[in-house]
This record gives sequence, structure tokens and C-alpha cells, in this order.
Amino acid sequence: MKVYKNSVLTFLLYSLFILAVLAIHHLLSPTPFQYVRSIICFGLAPAFILYANHKQLWFRSSLRWVIKLSRRPVLSSILFVMSALASFDLAFHLPLSEFVHLFLLGFGAFIYWTPLLLQCSFIQLQNYMRRFLYLILTSLSFVLYHEASFFFSEGTDAEAFLYMGVMIMIIQLFSLILEWAEDEKENDPVNVKGYFKSISKN
Repeated sequence: MKVYKNSVLTFLLYSLFILAVLAIHHLLSPTPFQYVRSIICFGLAPAFILYANHKQLWFRSSLRWVIKLSRRPVLSSILFVMSALASFDLAFHLPLSEFVHLFLLGFGAFIYWTPLLLQCSFIQLQNYMRRFLYLILTSLSFVLYHEASFFFSEGTDAEAFLYMGVMIMIIQLFSLILEWAEDEKENDPVNVKGYFKSISKN
């Protein structure tokens, strides 16, 4: 199976990511820690998966667990919410809390992006509808968690992280829809012909 590659969409994704960072810095002036969180979750984690796709690192036996986990979007969603979101509130009760959170954030972000971006030649890609639903549901969870956190803690320290995440998720949704539409153009002419003209049994 041919692995889908679209350098234009990848370039668009990261170009808009950089613009979003600059815009949020101008509008909100977030703390440096929020920048680090955003870069790890929405920059480094997907970049590593794209790099692994390009270098075909998924053939290594040590990374096969990632492929198995990427086939379970519900589990990936739960790990993302717990590691990338809840750990921000929970880890600060532990020693070296910022480092603990950043480690969990990196793991959760990596797991989050695998159902959307992981591609290799020996597995079948998740169909578009499943990826679409996964992206919609995780985006809703991301926004609702932050809104609940702002309501109960009455703090907006993570506001920049929220806006950055929403922007990147919208870009990813746009990229997925474009890929889906492009793939739908490639119809099988034999099957299409069969709808309008009966095919001989010879």
C-alpha cells in the first residue's frame, strides 16, 4: 500500500503553527512554560511522527506497541486527556512538578497524534470517518476540559495553550477533509461504468 505523502499540507500545518505562536504571544503574552507546552504538544510530537513515517521507523520491533495503540482511538483519547491535560493540574502536587507534567504531556501528545498521522506500508490506514470522529471528539474534550478548569480554578494560565490547540486542531481537520476529498476523486472506472451500463459476463 502506498503511504500518503503531502508535503504541501505538512508545510501549511507548521507554517500556520508558527503564525499562531506569534499571534498568541502578541495578544496574550503567555508565560514561557505555556510556550513549551504548546511546542511539545502541537509541534514536536506530530513532527516526530511525520519523521518516523518518512524514515519508516515503525518497522522497528521496539515501536510496534505504538502501532497497536494507534489502532485504538478510544484508548488514545483517554491517555491524551489524562497525560496532556489532567496532569497539568495533578502533577503540581509532586516534586519536580513541571518536569513530570512535560514528560506526561509529551507522551500523551505523541499518543494523541498517532491515529491521525501514523502511516506505514504494512498496516491499513484508519478510514477517514474514524479519523474525522476521533479528531472532533478529542477536540471537544480538549476545549471542555479547559473550560471546566477555568471555571473551577478561576485561572487563565493555560489560555494560550487552549487557543494554540484549537488552531492546530482546526488546521488538522481542514487537512483531513482535503485529503479525504482528494481521495474520493479517484473512482474505479469499471465499477462506475457498472452503475450505468451493464457489464457483459464474458
